[in-house]
Amino acid sequence: MLLLIAGFSAMGWLAAQEQHGVCGNSAEDQLLFRDRLISNLENTHSGQVVADRGAIQYVPVHFHLVGDAQGGGKVKELKVLEQMCALNAAYAPMDIRFYLRPHPDPAKGTLFNYTINATNVYSNQTAWLTMNTNRHPNAINIYVVDQAVSGNNNPGVTLAYYSGNRDWIVSRRDYVNGNANNSTIPHEVGHFFSLNHTFYGWESNPFESTDPSWPVAPILSPAGNPTEKANGTNCGTAGDLICDTPPDYNFGLGYGSCTYTAGAKDPTGTIVDPMENNMMGYFETCTEYVFTPQQQTIILADLASSQRNYLDNNFTPVATEIITPADLLVAPAAGVTMPYYDEVLLEWQSVTGAAYYLLEMDIVSSYTSQFAQSFVVAATSKLVTTLQPNRNYYWRVRPFNEYVTCTTPRQRTFRTPTTSAVRSIEGLSAWQIAPNPVSNLSEVALAVTAENNFDATIRVFDAAGRQVYEQVGVIFSAGENRYDLSLGDLKNGLYQVLMQSGNGQSVRKLAVLR
Repeated sequence: MLLLIAGFSAMGWLAAQEQHGVCGNSAEDQLLFRDRLISNLENTHSGQVVADRGAIQYVPVHFHLVGDAQGGGKVKELKVLEQMCALNAAYAPMDIRFYLRPHPDPAKGTLFNYTINATNVYSNQTAWLTMNTNRHPNAINIYVVDQAVSGNNNPGVTLAYYSGNRDWIVSRRDYVNGNANNSTIPHEVGHFFSLNHTFYGWESNPFESTDPSWPVAPILSPAGNPTEKANGTNCGTAGDLICDTPPDYNFGLGYGSCTYTAGAKDPTGTIVDPMENNMMGYFETCTEYVFTPQQQTIILADLASSQRNYLDNNFTPVATEIITPADLLVAPAAGVTMPYYDEVLLEWQSVTGAAYYLLEMDIVSSYTSQFAQSFVVAATSKLVTTLQPNRNYYWRVRPFNEYVTCTTPRQRTFRTPTTSAVRSIEGLSAWQIAPNPVSNLSEVALAVTAENNFDATIRVFDAAGRQVYEQVGVIFSAGENRYDLSLGDLKNGLYQVLMQSGNGQSVRKLAVLR
C-alpha cells in the first residue's frame, strides 16, 4: 500500500520494467527504531500510556520545498495544503491533528522553507548537513524533493522514506498531494512514530510464486527474523511485532490489487489473509487505508515518549473552520484589462479565521503552465510585477491558517496590456493605488514594493493642476509597504498622484467616483 497507492498506476510504474513505488526504509533501516517500537509496546501493555481519545493533540509539521541549483522544480504550496488535509484525515481516529509550524528563523521562509536550492538535496540527499542546518527544531521535518534516495537496495522506485538516523522524512514532490488514498506521507509519519512495515523482514524479497518453497513460507524471512504465523502464536516476536496486523510477506509489492487471492501459506501450511488496506503495507488501489487499534496506540505512545518532547507545544488554532465568502475577491473586477502588465495589484477581503492566503496566477485555469506563480500572503493584497504582457490571466485566492488548509478558493480573470509601468525612482520596484476608482476616500492607499529603502514626497493634483494634498518625508522600506492617503473630501473627478524623491518621480492616475 504505502506509497504505491498514492497514484501509483497513474504514474505508470507497472509499465516500466516492473518498477514499483516503494518506501525507502529497508529492514535494516527499521532496526534503527525497532527498540523504540518495543519500548512503546511495553508501555502500552503495562498501562503507562494514558491516551485520552477525547483530547486533540496538535503536532507541528514543517515542509522544506527543495529546488534544484537554480531554485526550480519546487512543489507548489497548494499540493502541501492538500497533503495536510489527507494527513489529518489519516490520523483523525487518534485525535491527532497536524499543523504547519512556521520556521523560527525568518530567513528560512517562515511558513514553508524555500531556501534549499541544491542538486545534492533535490536529486539525492547526500548533503545531509545542509538539510540539518535548515531543519525546524520543534516540528516534524518533511523535505520535498525531486528524487528520494534512501541508499538501500529495496526493489522499485523510492517514493519517500523516514530517516531513523536524522529523524526526518523525505518525499518525492509528485507524491505530495491530497488524493484521498494517498498514503505516502501518512505511511512515513507512521515510521516516524516507530511503526514497522506489516511485512517487516520481506522488504527486499517479497514472497511470491517464484520462490522455491511456494506456497509455504519459510520459517525465517529473508532478513532473518521469524516469519509471522496466521494463528498469532508468534505475533509478538515476528513481523512488525503487532498482533492485530495479520501476516503479510510483502504481498502488496506488484500484486496490483486490494484483494489478495494468490494463496500463500505460513510455515505451518495455513492460508495467509493479509490486511490489504493497512497504512503500513504495500497493497494498491484500496479506497481507504487505516491503522489498526494497536498501531494507533503505539503511535500515541511514541508521541507521549520523551523522545518526542521536542514536538511539545501550546498551539491552539485560530479557527477550526474557515468559510470562504462568495465575494472574497475585490479587485481587479472580472475580465478587465489592467493599466500595466508589470504592475498588477490584486486585492481580496479579510476572512475570519484565516492567517494566510494562497494567491495563484496563470494563463490556464489548471494553474499548471510554465507561467504559473503562487504566493503565500498574510495581507489582503499583493502587487505583482512578474506577469507576461498581452495575456489573459486566471487568479484565485484560498484562505487558510496553520491547521485549516482544506478551504474553497475563489477565482477571477483579468487581462494584461502591452504597456509597461514607468518607474524612474531609484529603489522603487512597483506601486499602485487601491482601490481605484475609489468611492470612500478614507480607504485609499498606496501599495509600494521597494528594492531598498528610500524616502519620497507624495502629492496629489486635480484635473486643473492644483495641488490638493502633500506629504513630505514618507519613508518606504525594502519589501512591501502600505501608505494610507488622507485625502479629505475630494470631489468626483480624475486626479494625478505624484511620488517624488531626490532622484526621480513617478505618476499614477486616481479616479474618485462617489
